[in-house]
Amino acid sequence: MNIILAKTAGFCFGVKRAVDMAYQYQNTLNTYTFGPIIHNDTVINNLIEKGIQPIDQLEDKEINTLIIRSHGVTPQVYQTAKSKDIKIVDATCPYVKKIHRLVEEYFHKSYKIIIIGNKMHPEVEGINGWAHHECLIVKDLEELKLLNLEKKDTQYLLVAQTTYKKEVVEEVVLYLKNEGYHYKYINTICNATKERQEEAVEIAQKVECMFVIGSSYSSNTLKLYEVCKQYCKESYCIAQADELNLETIKSYSTIGITAGASTPSSIIEEVIQKLLRMNA
Repeated sequence: MNIILAKTAGFCFGVKRAVDMAYQYQNTLNTYTFGPIIHNDTVINNLIEKGIQPIDQLEDKEINTLIIRSHGVTPQVYQTAKSKDIKIVDATCPYVKKIHRLVEEYFHKSYKIIIIGNKMHPEVEGINGWAHHECLIVKDLEELKLLNLEKKDTQYLLVAQTTYKKEVVEEVVLYLKNEGYHYKYINTICNATKERQEEAVEIAQKVECMFVIGSSYSSNTLKLYEVCKQYCKESYCIAQADELNLETIKSYSTIGITAGASTPSSIIEEVIQKLLRMNA
């Protein structure tokens, strides 16, 4: 069995930074993350074992230190924490932080903000907060068209969730351009996402079977899976090694592996070792 592992598989810069920052506060009294620090149960559970629990609100708990998750939060979370004299450790991904600044700046310039992304994703919820929760959030061109946007007297700022598929964003940008809208598009898809998806496409075209390792609620993992599925019909999304099935893989001689930005290297290595044992 030949295994091709993507060079970009695993933690991206923003996720590694957030996880490293969180571990600096292990075993300290009353330390919490606002929401899961990243979308990976292994990391979250390990932090819980070390005394760092995720919470969704700042009421009803004695909090000394609050670690802001990599996906970022609304301004209201910062304000509430400061009003309660809670120490803030800001682990927001710098790429997401950039979007917060842009959205806040252009909102105050009276631009209408359009976010291309999943409206239920914590990153998008956080971004929306920096424009007083008045952003227009669409997942694709079809949803945008349903808004019947005002064309004559409105200026739009268009940004995207950092882990979104660039093809979806490009469709929306082209539509706004061709229809004559007054808009400014700033590319906010991070380089790590772009490179990861491009490498996944390259590998998926060479192999008989493709495994995308990551959490089922990780947006960038699911986007990777969708990309791989386009080029390799036998693509599977798994969270860990024990989901591998010998019956599924025994007929393949070439297998590709990539992993979402929130997947620890230890889980990737476990998958590889189990594949090798299965083939022994």
